[in-house]
Amino acid sequence: MYSMQEMDTLIKKAQIFKLGKSPVVVFPVSAWEIIRARIGILEEYYQMSTSKKYKRDIASARTSKKEVSSKDLYKKLGLA
Repeated sequence: MYSMQEMDTLIKKAQIFKLGKSPVVVFPVSAWEIIRARIGILEEYYQMSTSKKYKRDIASARTSKKEVSSKDLYKKLGLA
């Protein structure tokens, strides 16, 4: 993820033009792709934070006494 300082640097690469009476912002494609990815992550965070099921699942997991070893977790995630 990019820091706010890195995002500010990307935004400084923007150029503003007028199309008729409306301002238009133009970014280099690489900067736009980074901004889109960041927006996607923020959108996911927002959806998680507003989801009742997500909050209920987190609360349930926190009260659960079930433990998973790192070895089993790596196997489950396909990392081992």
